[in-house]
Amino acid sequence: MTTFNMLELICLLLPIAALSGWYLGKRSQGNTHQPKNSTLSSDYYVGLNFLLNEQPDKAVDAFIRMLEVSPDSVETTLALGNFFRRRGEVDRAIRVHQGLIIKPHLTPKQRSQSLLELARDYMRAGVYDRAEDLLLEITNSVGHHLDVSLRHLNDIYEREKDWKKAIDVAVHLQSITEQSRAREIAHYYCELAENAWSQGKIKLTFKYLKQGLHYDQNCARISLMEGNFEKKLGKYSQALLAYKRIEFQDVAFLPEALMMIIECYAHLPEKEELHDYLDHLIQKSPSISIVLAKAEKMKEREGQQSAAHMLTHFMHKHPSIRGIKHLIEFHLARVVGEVRNELLMLKSHIEQLLEKKPVYRCSCCGFACKLLHWQCPSCRQWSAVKPIQGIEGE
Repeated sequence: MTTFNMLELICLLLPIAALSGWYLGKRSQGNTHQPKNSTLSSDYYVGLNFLLNEQPDKAVDAFIRMLEVSPDSVETTLALGNFFRRRGEVDRAIRVHQGLIIKPHLTPKQRSQSLLELARDYMRAGVYDRAEDLLLEITNSVGHHLDVSLRHLNDIYEREKDWKKAIDVAVHLQSITEQSRAREIAHYYCELAENAWSQGKIKLTFKYLKQGLHYDQNCARISLMEGNFEKKLGKYSQALLAYKRIEFQDVAFLPEALMMIIECYAHLPEKEELHDYLDHLIQKSPSISIVLAKAEKMKEREGQQSAAHMLTHFMHKHPSIRGIKHLIEFHLARVVGEVRNELLMLKSHIEQLLEKKPVYRCSCCGFACKLLHWQCPSCRQWSAVKPIQGIEGE
């Protein structure tokens, strides 16, 4: 045990010394023969001595024994267990908190807190089934630590991918805290929809998506999934309507649907409407992905020079590394010799640069990645990971 941790623990246990003095003084009034008093003092100093000699297991036993004669030391014992958990010594934390919950003198609030801390120990150890049982005991009782217990249960069900239970807990939590959990609930329904689709349950898939949209009208993931499923079923008109909703839900995710939107238009009689739609998007939400899609269509209709001119004009206002790469590609067909070789070298360097750069970043914790995660792997927030904006991104 490091010097810093030892000092921290000793400071943590100092209140016991003061409590012991008060307790001894009170018990000694009118009676000079109190055998339990010496037990209290002995257990405290024996436990402290074990800690100083780096024998924490024996120290734990001594402090648990002290609870039998000093009910008022419950809070300090809880803190002792939490100290072990913070240091990663989960087994010792579990021993402390298990020793606490079996004591008959605990008040309902103290027992609830003890169960909660023991559940946190099990969660830290990855033993989620035991943690769940303890948390359910708290939530089924009346009163204390209900909201905290529900949050931990929600965390467990997320980790175990038990989305139906996660929905029930999130709805309950929303009702008692008056804090919206709509975003999380919508994503839980998305997870259920993906599972249903993989099992060939088409009607159930769309039912889950509809339920998710009921909770969060701005969930772009639902529209993206609905569009993908409709497109796979060959329903391109319905797919296009779903994809186009993303513009009004969260325009940052629109580039994720762009290639699918172009594919849908290719299968519909209204092919020419794509150009007007891309122009509309460029005006409303300039994005290099949208501009590159427009440039490709201009290249087909008006030639490379017009496409390059449009791209150059856009990048005067919105510089983009991806835009430079495509601009080089447009000009490669027009040059030969040494100039072409130099452009090819420049294109190669830009491709290597882009290959090393992340594409998405979490707005909450800054986690960066190449693939889109609907739940951030780092801070575990939903819908926080989005395409990076600026010269290196969209």
